[in-house]
Amino acid sequence: MKTPEEDIGSIYSEDEALVLGPWQRIRQRFLSPIAFVLSRLGISPDMLSFASVGFGIGFCVLAPFQFTIAFWLLVASIICDGLDGVEARLKKTNTERGAFTDMFCDQMVVAFSVAGMAWIGKIHPVLAILFVYVYTALVTFLVMHRKLRVTSHWLIRPSRMVLYAAIALYFFFNIDLLNYLLFTYLLAFPMLFLSFWRLRKAL
Repeated sequence: MKTPEEDIGSIYSEDEALVLGPWQRIRQRFLSPIAFVLSRLGISPDMLSFASVGFGIGFCVLAPFQFTIAFWLLVASIICDGLDGVEARLKKTNTERGAFTDMFCDQMVVAFSVAGMAWIGKIHPVLAILFVYVYTALVTFLVMHRKLRVTSHWLIRPSRMVLYAAIALYFFFNIDLLNYLLFTYLLAFPMLFLSFWRLRKAL
């Protein structure tokens, strides 16, 4: 039986898989019709992944000038991100290459989203840098955990979807919790050191 880390296209830790695994199956069920239409139109999962980055860059660039347009570009980015994996699994083309592409694009969107909010003064620059570092490092380490077959128990990434929800909360209700959220996310630092220690022992 495969562990969560051995599934193609998954970088979930063992604990993340308990929650995100079922959510992925629910998303697959409800978004498959849309993914099927996109597939018939010749839009590949990789195209959706790269489009999500393009929309993320658009958010970052436009946030200081036209935040409303920027926000809806971010929404489009999240939608593309939600559909690329669904289409890949639907077409049974979820490969290591596709998973790597999706992972890279996800990190780019996170970085550009945080940069855009920092640019308009809603996230402290130091918090922005630390969060992007911790999040990217944890994702990279989880890939290494899977490749080296090292346990990822107790490793949980800060949720980028909660970050996007906080941006939406600011957009719709002018409630700014972003600095508080990212400060809380810095509690992931001990997990980063735990992951480093486990990987170092395995090398």
